[in-house]
Amino acid sequence: MRFDIDMEFSVQSPGDGESQPRRTNGTVKAAGRTITVTADSLSDFPSVRTIDRSGLNEFALKLKDAGITLVVEGPDGNIVSLGNVKSNLISRIGTSSSAVRVGKLSASRKLLARKSGSAAGEGVAIPGTMFPLVPTVLRNYRRRPTTTHYTRGSGAPRLIYVKDSETWNGKAPRVFAIPQEGLDIGSAGTDGLVLPGLDPVHARIVHNELDEYVLVAVGQVGGSAGLKPGSEYTLRSGARIELGDWRILFYREEYADHGRPFGGRNGGELSFQKPQYNMHTGLIERDSSV
Repeated sequence: MRFDIDMEFSVQSPGDGESQPRRTNGTVKAAGRTITVTADSLSDFPSVRTIDRSGLNEFALKLKDAGITLVVEGPDGNIVSLGNVKSNLISRIGTSSSAVRVGKLSASRKLLARKSGSAAGEGVAIPGTMFPLVPTVLRNYRRRPTTTHYTRGSGAPRLIYVKDSETWNGKAPRVFAIPQEGLDIGSAGTDGLVLPGLDPVHARIVHNELDEYVLVAVGQVGGSAGLKPGSEYTLRSGARIELGDWRILFYREEYADHGRPFGGRNGGELSFQKPQYNMHTGLIERDSSV
């Protein structure tokens, strides 16, 4: 376990008939297993005489068992360190604990001089259930399967296409909805996507039994697919297809784009992707980096 913390805090204490409201500001920082809490005022700290030493020692021992060090600093330096510390003689005599190390006396002189019950604010008690320090971190957590295998043909699979930059007329790209049965792409006047300048059938998009849209190259295909004639490429949202002078993008909404479980690219984006359940095969699909 390690901690990476860089945060600020502010405590507003109400005044009474004799004193004005006051504010204590501070920081909590960590880069490893040592957590440092720094405050710019001791006005909200309890008197040394009012601290629950038994509770403090119990808390410090829990920190030590976990290999964690908690350092508390005031405006004049270190006040006390708890947990995985090397206790000194003064600390052992004053606290009867091997997990507490008293800091500079000059840093805590105001707390030593303060009388019982004379703390500027309410007394600060040591909570009985401070562990775990980071309750939102679960050990041995198993990622539950999710899925982007939605109903067949869902996610509005489509092709967005324009001519290349030299011949593009500046108008918005055109959109072609891919039929359930797939389509042919070429220059022939068929029911598919007709693009002048290509072979009669330059490429095909096949919708297979796994609800995947697969590009099959009949002629040369460039772009992210980069296919030779006869090769196949499973299309994912954002895939770029270059056919002659035409530039085509494949899009399918994320909730149904099977290659994007839990919104992440398979094996990309520097993160581990959750496994997902393929309703068509009954298998659990996992990230390719596993």
